[in-house]
Amino acid sequence: MMRIVLILLLAVGSSFAQKVLHVSTIPGKADVYVESIRPDHSKYPYYTSPAYIPANEEQVLNGSMLISIFSPGFADTTLQVKLADKDTSFLIVSLRPTYDEKVLKKQQRDVAKRGRRQLGYKLMLGSIIPVMVGAVSGAVAYYHVCQADDIKKKIDHSSVLESERVQKAQRDFDDHRDKANSAKTVTWTSLSIGASLLAIGFVLSF
Repeated sequence: MMRIVLILLLAVGSSFAQKVLHVSTIPGKADVYVESIRPDHSKYPYYTSPAYIPANEEQVLNGSMLISIFSPGFADTTLQVKLADKDTSFLIVSLRPTYDEKVLKKQQRDVAKRGRRQLGYKLMLGSIIPVMVGAVSGAVAYYHVCQADDIKKKIDHSSVLESERVQKAQRDFDDHRDKANSAKTVTWTSLSIGASLLAIGFVLSF
């Protein structure tokens, strides 16, 4: 009885096992796009050979997977791959060199555009740092402005302007005002840098 239960469990488990396609290319390090006849090569692919590509439910039902392979200097390759009945299917593709000048120039443009996009993403990510610095310095500026305002009110309501207490308050006021001005400068500078990086990165990412 126990043996029958184990056999049934194994059968159920195998029916839900994840099917994968193992793609290797000669030469390696080729870009692999899935379910796209004409993929945008200026965008980074999800997979680079050699790669294990999991099959989704539709691909499992169809028993096949469409893959496109891109490698600069070689002809683009698109294949409808039949998946094996087993969990893992294996595919080895020997890429064919291309000497077509139009194809090579387009590949170079795609790779260059990919590099610009990658730079754009890095710039947008890098814009977070100056924006955060600007936000912190803005909070510091607000604090010192509030402190300076409070001290100014005390000075204005003081009847003895020559007293040592008022003079100290005046020094504190000047100190808070100077720090507020410095923090404001840092705030606007940082926000300007962050906005510039974000704008440039956004343009390059397209």
